Amino acid sequence: MKRASLFLFMLLGCKTDTQTSTTASASASAAKAAPPPPFTGALTGDRVMGAKGLVRPFDKWDDAQAKLEGQMGKETLAKGDKHMWGVSQGDDCWYTMVEKQKDGTVGMVQDPMKVSKGGAIMNWDECLTAAGVRKEAAEDPNAPGPPVDGKPITLARLIDGATKARSKWTGAKLNVGALYGSTSTSTSGDKKYVTLSLVATKGEFKNSVSCSLADPSSEPKLVQYDPVKATGTVKVNDMISLAGGRSLSVSLEDCAVTKGK
Repeated sequence: MKRASLFLFMLLGCKTDTQTSTTASASASAAKAAPPPPFTGALTGDRVMGAKGLVRPFDKWDDAQAKLEGQMGKETLAKGDKHMWGVSQGDDCWYTMVEKQKDGTVGMVQDPMKVSKGGAIMNWDECLTAAGVRKEAAEDPNAPGPPVDGKPITLARLIDGATKARSKWTGAKLNVGALYGSTSTSTSGDKKYVTLSLVATKGEFKNSVSCSLADPSSEPKLVQYDPVKATGTVKVNDMISLAGGRSLSVSLEDCAVTKGK
């Protein structure tokens, strides 16, 4: 009987030691997996470049954000679903960009890069914008937004409204009356892309609007300056010129175009 009691005691003792070991191991793993606290120092190019490989597409956003902030601190620019970290020094600039998807996961991940003045102009501009050195064109807070009654509007009204208050107009689905200007076609693999240029008046191509057809096979037969009706989703593009100036252009995405007013 004493031997049985001693054996039982030894079993219980072993079980307790195992539980303690398992708990300690789990605690150590949890501590190891915990993200670092947000970095609060001055952001540097080395910090930005060190973020390479920290996160990947489809990672949980909350976990990815904690890792990125642990490396670089709070984002320097949030623009829609894009989160950017950028810093500039002299003629050099470093930045990275990560997309947050609607399902709470990471989408596109742009590896950190260093760009220099005189290099790729779009990357240089994007980096300076992320770093807060270059500001986007200002909006007019008092400018009206797009119509919501579904009635057609003129191309001139679209351009004027969208460039003055792009945040109000971007993403709006509108019906627009215009004149046909020209067509450009491109292909990528087996996919064909057709974009129509729309103008407000004859001979006025400076303020045209591009209209990317959702269905390339739906392209109507048109002669220059034929009146057309276009339906599409508004997109406002912030452009930079070779001289460093900024301008806004308006386009219609997923377009459908029919001939006639």
